[in-house]
Formats: sequence, C-alpha cells, structure tokens
Amino acid sequence: MTSSAAAPTSATPPLTIVVLHAHPDDETSQTAGLMALAARAGHRVVVVFATDGDHGQRPEDLGPDGDLVEHRRGEARCSARVLGTARIDWLGYRDSGMTGWPQNDDPRCLHRADVDEAAGRLARILDREDADVLIGYDHHGIYGHPDHIAVHRIGARAVELAARRPRLLEATQNQDAQVAMLGRPEVSELFAQFAAAGSDVAELREMILKGDDRQIVGVPEADIAWAIDLPDDVIALKREAMACHASQTSDIGLMLALPENIYALAFGTEYLVEPGSDQPMRRARPF
Repeated sequence: MTSSAAAPTSATPPLTIVVLHAHPDDETSQTAGLMALAARAGHRVVVVFATDGDHGQRPEDLGPDGDLVEHRRGEARCSARVLGTARIDWLGYRDSGMTGWPQNDDPRCLHRADVDEAAGRLARILDREDADVLIGYDHHGIYGHPDHIAVHRIGARAVELAARRPRLLEATQNQDAQVAMLGRPEVSELFAQFAAAGSDVAELREMILKGDDRQIVGVPEADIAWAIDLPDDVIALKREAMACHASQTSDIGLMLALPENIYALAFGTEYLVEPGSDQPMRRARPF
C-alpha cells in the first residue's frame, strides 16, 4: 500500500507526535487517519491512553473471570500495528463511565484526577519523547464525555509543564459538516430504511448531533484550523483499526456497520483546532 504523504525532507524533518486519547478505541474514530498518514511520512507517532477502558463492553468469549483491561490493551496493540504507531503509553486512570454514572465518583477515575498530577504524568512522556506535537481534544472533549473533557484539560496543562513546549492541536468534529452530512441524499435514504425498520430517526439525528451531556458535538467550522481529507486507502486503514476494537459493539460495532459510502462521509475527514491560531480552516495536513 503506497503512501499519499511525502517522506520528510531536510525542510520537513521527522517529528515526534504524541496523541492523547481518553479510552482505547477513541483513536480510531478521531485521529486514526492523521496518525497513519504521519507514520507513513516518517514521523514517530506515540499514542497515550488516559484510562484503561475498564467500563467498556465485556465480550462474551472473555467470560466472567477474563481480564477486560488486558483484552482492551490487546485491541489497542492491534490498532497500533494497523496505523503504524510506534509506541503505546497509559496514564493509569480508571474509566469514569458516561455522564451521571456512579463511576464518575470513583476517586481513581480520570474525571476525579488532579489535573496537575495527570498532566505531570503526560509531561514526563512528552519529555521522554522530546515531543514536537501533542494532539488532545477540544474544550468540550469533542462530545462531552467526562473523560474526554479531562483529556482536554490534561493536554492543555501538560504542554505548559513539558521541558520543551510542544505544539498543541486538539481533535474535534465540524458542527457545520455534520449538519450538511445529515442532509445528503444517501444519508436521507439510509434514515428512510431505518424508519421503515421501526427506528426513531429523530432520535438518531439527536444522537449524532448531541453528545454525552446533550450539548452539541464538536465546534463550528469557524473555530477549526485544519481539515484533513483522508484518501480512500487511509479510510480503509481507519476502518481496519476500528475493527481491532471489536469488543465494543455498542459504538464501534455501529460505526463498522455503516455502508462504505456513509462511513467515508462520517469518518473520511478529521478536524483539528489549533489554540491561539485565528487562521481560517485549511484543507491540509498540519505537519
């Protein structure tokens, strides 16, 4: 499989890019394409998971006594191999669960973590890697999940604590593009099929546009710095990496069940905010 990205030259030396995600599987829906493109271009890509995903779904074949955390770590390793990720690190926090779950009160969970303590753990990874770039999440954690909001705060603080401050980018969703996608004929046709099968289409639209805390997902296009349009072969890689997290059938399973053309519409472009930048959105790679 050939790369659509040029290898680094003397003008664009190899970078070390650290990507922070809340849970194993989040990388595949948010930044997998950019990670794969960066690795192809010769950059070192390190993914850091803030939690162990211990409140994810337990696959039936694991049984009641199987180690769910180790299982999900294995899925993360599978995804890393697909995307060309050089290293995986873990911050060591418990999954906080969704907004309002009892797990939000667990003192070991990411939602309850001291920001400076968690950012210090991440900053030590940034220092070890001598990172050039850190990718975290937008101010709303993309969709309002407690762990995702924590990732935003931890990433923003970690760049301040690092010995050499890396460039900060934040993964997001494009609110305007989401609304436009829902109005496309092929999506309307798919929703008509869901309606015929008895699904509540209004509820489906709400699920797409609003997050875990019922606020709008992502940010307006005017706040986005970078739109990375993925070539077809990278979209296929993204889908392959997603399939590594097969245990998570309630979300990853639904994404993988989308027809290929709808999947490409939903996941074929990745978006980044660049704090401190006021540039209009560029359809280009940031490195």
